[in-house]
Amino acid sequence: MRLLLLFLAALSLPFAGARAQSSNAAPSQHLVYSFPSDAVLKLQKVKITQTAYTSYFSVFNWAGGYAGLQHTPDSSSGSSKILIASQWDPNTAGNIFARQAYLGAGTIYSRFGGEGDGAKTINPYNWQLNVWYTFVIRSWKRNGELFIGTFIQNGSTQQWFHTSTLAIPERTTFLGSGSGAFMENWVGTDPRFDGRFVRKAFFKDCWNLHTSGVWQKSTSRYFSANANDAGRNGIYDRAFNAGFDATEDAHFMEHGGNVTPSAAFGTGRTLTLPDQTGQGTAPTLTTALTTSVSATYSSGNTTVNWTNSNTRSPQLSSKVEILNGSSSVVLTSEEVLPQKRSAIISGTLAAGTYTARVTVTDIFGVAAAPVTTTFTAGSGGGGVTGNWYKIRNVHSGKYLAVENAGTANLAYIAQYTNGTGNHLQWKFVPQGARTNW
Repeated sequence: MRLLLLFLAALSLPFAGARAQSSNAAPSQHLVYSFPSDAVLKLQKVKITQTAYTSYFSVFNWAGGYAGLQHTPDSSSGSSKILIASQWDPNTAGNIFARQAYLGAGTIYSRFGGEGDGAKTINPYNWQLNVWYTFVIRSWKRNGELFIGTFIQNGSTQQWFHTSTLAIPERTTFLGSGSGAFMENWVGTDPRFDGRFVRKAFFKDCWNLHTSGVWQKSTSRYFSANANDAGRNGIYDRAFNAGFDATEDAHFMEHGGNVTPSAAFGTGRTLTLPDQTGQGTAPTLTTALTTSVSATYSSGNTTVNWTNSNTRSPQLSSKVEILNGSSSVVLTSEEVLPQKRSAIISGTLAAGTYTARVTVTDIFGVAAAPVTTTFTAGSGGGGVTGNWYKIRNVHSGKYLAVENAGTANLAYIAQYTNGTGNHLQWKFVPQGARTNW
């Protein structure tokens, strides 16, 4: 247990800066959940009710990474209330690094170092007190890498935001079986930021989505507060508490100020926590919703664009299909890429009307209702955009044309000077795609 707690405590260091010793910081504390097996997705909700500068409310720890909300006096990113997601390097000394794969609007990427090295992202999210936020960590494997995306939903506006995706070389596991949250007051020497201020947060609906697609609740959970190592906690060494709040149907952690442990702690610093009473057998979720689709065809490429509702479950993957007039699929594009909203599919289409069908699968593995639109491949074929052309002989400077503008079978082809007659106009179509013009 001690090794696990030390690991969880260390996770906060790259963003918190150096730990102050012989200070008066509120005790660092941990909420640790155990699950039976590996997960491709982790979900948990958090509501912060009391905060102060130099506070970090980490909502998730997984195998090699963590994410949460921070209140920092440094507002250089655009807000003092920021959203963090980070991933440790698998082997910094061996040049095996974590990297950025995607950054959401306003998200800043950088490297961190200290007790470990890795990749970090910070977004000026400007989170608010007394609002439930749903955190989701979603992983997937592709082309030899493990991708880890961080998503958050504001429970007041219902808006989802994909802050970043980080990547490391592929490994046997996805996110691992464990999950945990922690709270830290990382500066205790400055009276503006130290343990005299109370910080409190509620946590509920902690889930793992197993690799088989089965939802799992935690099998056990416990709380632990760091001891007063080297006097770090100072006079606030016993200013901690945790438990289960029936009104919120949530676990809570609080520290600093006049907070004191409940009688359940006795003289100790750990507490086994009960199961959440109203969690159910699976989380209550929406399904992704595609709100519009458009498609065009030009020069052998079909371009399809779509939009999704930001108040519905975020996209994980997309499938784009092109159907001909007989409703047969003639072109397809599939990709696991949450931010993808456009596909360019190469393939020559004969003249006619086609249907583009977009099916989005959300981060929870549920397929949205397909959405379609129709479009036309250029009149007469579309071999070279389907337009009419004149064919000019480079040597003579004259144009290919049907002799005497004839329309009978076996009419001769000859050279003519330029003109406006239809007998000088040609259209290119794929082999076997000739239709009546």
